[in-house]
Amino acid sequence: MIVTDPHQPDNPIIFCNEAFTYMSGYDESEIVGLNCRFLQGPETDREVVAQVRRAIEQREEVSVELLNYRKNGSTFWNALFVSPIYDERGELLYFFASQLDISRRREAEEALHQAQKMEAVGQLTGGIAHDFNNLLQVIIGYADMLEGRVDAADRPAQRALEAITSAANRGATLTQQLLAFARKQELRDRLLNFNTLVNDFRPVIERNLGEGLRLRTQLADELWNCRVDPVQAELALLNILTNARDATEGRGTVTITTRNEVIERLDARTANLEPGEYIVVEIADTGPGVAPEAIDKVFDPFFSTKGIGKGTGLGLAMVYGFMRQSNGLAKVHNQSEGGACFTLYFPRATGIPDRNGHAQAARRARAAERVLMVEDQAEVAQLGQALLEDLGYSVVHAANARAALDILAHDQDFALVFSDILMPGGMNGVMLAHQIRRDFPKLPILLTTGYSDEALDDGGRSFELLRKPYRRHDLHVRIRALLDRPGART
Repeated sequence: MIVTDPHQPDNPIIFCNEAFTYMSGYDESEIVGLNCRFLQGPETDREVVAQVRRAIEQREEVSVELLNYRKNGSTFWNALFVSPIYDERGELLYFFASQLDISRRREAEEALHQAQKMEAVGQLTGGIAHDFNNLLQVIIGYADMLEGRVDAADRPAQRALEAITSAANRGATLTQQLLAFARKQELRDRLLNFNTLVNDFRPVIERNLGEGLRLRTQLADELWNCRVDPVQAELALLNILTNARDATEGRGTVTITTRNEVIERLDARTANLEPGEYIVVEIADTGPGVAPEAIDKVFDPFFSTKGIGKGTGLGLAMVYGFMRQSNGLAKVHNQSEGGACFTLYFPRATGIPDRNGHAQAARRARAAERVLMVEDQAEVAQLGQALLEDLGYSVVHAANARAALDILAHDQDFALVFSDILMPGGMNGVMLAHQIRRDFPKLPILLTTGYSDEALDDGGRSFELLRKPYRRHDLHVRIRALLDRPGART
């Protein structure tokens, strides 16, 4: 609380309580005699200051929120209420002002607003990426088919085909980043220790950083395990480290630190996280840090501080989406000693980490192996049928799940069901797969999608999945992996 005297020049403070000195960091002797504007700084909203000034001039009450500065230069949000004090004759005596530090509330509100904005943008980008993936599937699929038919001596045709494939692959990478940001990519998580992931991935990290940027690791000895998609986790690390390399211009040090942390209550630092046990991964660099005007936008899709043509602005957006989809959180702040620090929070999981990979040998289809393909998009269905027939399979097409069940009711002589997940008609691919598993338990099922949804993920984890856009070779390998495993129906 403070009291000012409007009868003295510049309406100076004549009284302040201890709470005001504690909040501002100044001693009473440094405060008394000054106008309240000494708390203002470069980021204080001038319109709000003008609103307070007009109220004082007109001797009216006013209530505002504005950003003020402490003695040490740090900022705090101030809920300010100013009221004129009159004597019994109606003469103005003083102005009384009460002030409350509401920084934590404002930070929580801004975090919620940011989360709502990212969610809205994510829904839009997820839908666009799904449709775009179907288009890319057609382009990449037919390019793969043409590859074996174009004469190797026809160099112009070979170059044209390579350009088409290269452009389509870049488009596929962009859609994967969009889906990651929108949290609409299918995650295949497994139990792992993040220290192991960092150590195994270190050669790739060091190659990406280059010779001028040194990598340091400070890994906790008893780090808890987490459940995460290792491929997407590696990609998230790589995106952050690439950002660090560009920020430092390839010189200095990048430090990866891991630790365990228990979050007991929500605060502005860990907004959007449930209280609980977390594995924390920090990636800090010795660069110039993130510009103050950009620090709240670094995870926004298509936001980039790089020049035109030097970045899509989707790398860090992908990190944000992946972390939220993994029930974690990505944060960034500037370190006091300089440089940016990205912090990733992964929920703790229990169990024994899985280090076993798997590799499947691929071979051509045996004669008369029939595939029931379920796809509602006509152009994607035509491509899928052409790819499967080119691989030696006999194909029967169903336009939706109900049609597929009608076919299976009269004809079960199929080696495999290959179905898209998102389909109209009230029954999606996951529901179809569960129905087939109940009615025809020995019939292998391969699902495909360029989109993901939490409900579909939970129901579809027990089935093999091939992400769109896929290559001809990928389709061949995944089908053979299902058909050639011991006990598979042939």
